[in-house]
Amino acid sequence: MRVGEDGRFGPALADKWTAASNGRTLLLTLRPGIKFHDGTPLDAKTMAALLPAGLRSFWGSLADEVDHVTAIREDTIEIGFRRPSPLLQEMLEATIRKPGASIIGTGPFMLAKDSTTTLRANADYYLGAPRISEVQVTSFPSVRTAWAELLRNRTDMLWEVGPDAFDSLQSSTTVSVFTFIKHYQYLIAFNTQAPALRSRDVRRALNLAIDRPEIVRRALNGHGVSSSGPIWPRYWALPTPLPTFEFDPSRAAAILNPSHRTAKRTDGIRFTCIFPSDAVQERIALEVKRQLQAVGVEMDVQAVSQDELIDAEKNRKFDAVLIEGVSAPTVLRVHYLWESHSQGNPGGFGNATVDAALDRVSRAEDEPTYRDAVSGLHQAFLDDPPGIFLAWTERVRAVSKRFVVPPLEAGRDPLATIRLWSPRDDERYSDRN
Repeated sequence: MRVGEDGRFGPALADKWTAASNGRTLLLTLRPGIKFHDGTPLDAKTMAALLPAGLRSFWGSLADEVDHVTAIREDTIEIGFRRPSPLLQEMLEATIRKPGASIIGTGPFMLAKDSTTTLRANADYYLGAPRISEVQVTSFPSVRTAWAELLRNRTDMLWEVGPDAFDSLQSSTTVSVFTFIKHYQYLIAFNTQAPALRSRDVRRALNLAIDRPEIVRRALNGHGVSSSGPIWPRYWALPTPLPTFEFDPSRAAAILNPSHRTAKRTDGIRFTCIFPSDAVQERIALEVKRQLQAVGVEMDVQAVSQDELIDAEKNRKFDAVLIEGVSAPTVLRVHYLWESHSQGNPGGFGNATVDAALDRVSRAEDEPTYRDAVSGLHQAFLDDPPGIFLAWTERVRAVSKRFVVPPLEAGRDPLATIRLWSPRDDERYSDRN
């Protein structure tokens, strides 16, 4: 299934689905004519054989909640869950590929033989062959070098435009710029066993001290959306209006300095935040440090390599870590990242309050109960925050105007329509094939 921006299902390999057995089973009907990249057909029997491994590779031990996957007709499979749960049904965004080292899937493009950087069009793609016959992927040492090559007409698309390059490309007459909010957000995850961060009152005060719109403006050059929790703001089950952390440094200082009721330096409230060596994340870390200093908290910042960061998380040798975490567009992604024993949470982020709220979400059996549980989960992240949620990030892709990109739904990634891109029949842009 494809998951929409509101977290609801949309058609992909399956184009019809119905619930049965009071939500414990789903019947999915596959589209006709689906083939793998090697030409073999994908029917219900093959899907039933491959889906359990696909779910496990995508979701880890959560796949244990699937009781069975059975082909009941040539084009229909039945997926049985151990209990009714709207949350567990969100596992169906998993991808399907044949087992083995080679990537043999069903998408519109496939790896060329003996290549890891060239994609060829899949002429048998079930929604129609792409209009572009080949895609060559090239790496550059920096984003600046990549966008310079795009402006020189030597490349056709830039995967991601950094916030520093956005204005330069937006004013270009030969490049189209597309923006959308990513399913990732910048956040500072706490080790709640670190002495300075054990108190939920301290962690709430730290959140109250953060001016999130100012971080978006100063550190992200305006390219982001403020956040107060991990749940995607467009998610269908979230309540409206949504409670958030309001910027209130006076209240934060009063909590952190109860005897002085002032924003002067707080003895003992000091911790270290590590972050990957990256210019954007460094700006974010320094801006958070500046804002916390205003309420008397010292957050030391330390850039580390990706390997050092992973090792620190794995061994719980950190006070706080600044990361860009994925937790959208479904709540199952929130569960995977924040449930303290999840395979997707090697740093042990979270706490007992969040775990209990996630358990209520997973045990909700119908939509009304599920909505209440999701609302409670959002509140749990406010009441006992396991971190500081800063901003959902805006991704910018740039495409040469040599190509026509079809109109997009609001907020959609242009790469979702790449099979429909076509060369522009215009001599102003045709000096490169």
